Amino acid sequence: MNQTHQVAFYLVLSSIGAMVLVGIVLQPPVSSALPMVPDKVGVASMFMFLCFLGISFGLRPNWLKGKISKNKVNKTDQPQMSKRCFLGHHPDCPVFDTHRIKGAKKTWCAGCLGLLLGCLISMILMALYIVISYQQSIMLSRLLFSSGLLLVVLAYGELILRIRSPALHTFLNILLIVGFFFVTESIVELSGNGVYGFFALIICVLWLDTRIQLSRWHHSLLCKRCEHPCKMYDASF
Repeated sequence: MNQTHQVAFYLVLSSIGAMVLVGIVLQPPVSSALPMVPDKVGVASMFMFLCFLGISFGLRPNWLKGKISKNKVNKTDQPQMSKRCFLGHHPDCPVFDTHRIKGAKKTWCAGCLGLLLGCLISMILMALYIVISYQQSIMLSRLLFSSGLLLVVLAYGELILRIRSPALHTFLNILLIVGFFFVTESIVELSGNGVYGFFALIICVLWLDTRIQLSRWHHSLLCKRCEHPCKMYDASF
């Protein structure tokens, strides 16, 4: 399966997941559908654990891959890697300058910075959701769910439309993770069932993986169209 087909496959799976969640949201409300504390705490704990993983990947994107393939050397990629160093998780190439945010002493990958900040904000929101006891209306829950889906679509659309702004890229990545919080929290509130909440988390992970696949596809496009010969990313389609 080439990269374009793989991205299309992920987009189809993500769309199916979204439709299933919409079906859950549109179910007739049940009077006893208020989530129990163990359900809320269980889903919230898993959500915050995933956010913690997201922060670790935001700081070091390839730490897990490096541990798994520690003793494996890709002979095909090795000569390519020596052509350019990496700066802000991207090749030190002018083509990828719009993917970085440069500070006085540090250069950040715009996407990873957004992921990190989004996870931090979402962890705080989820902690408040557990600590603060309130009854959320059905209308508000559905509004939050719709907002979460919209944020996911906006994050996807940025890459599809090839908008190149590091500040916007960071901001939309923040909103993407916050959107995951909106979706998960609203599913728990509307269904009153922790099982549906965990299912929503699985779909959110799928959406994030789809976003990553889109990003890799975009990087390959940039490399393919670039006049430089280094070709740090696989540009085969």
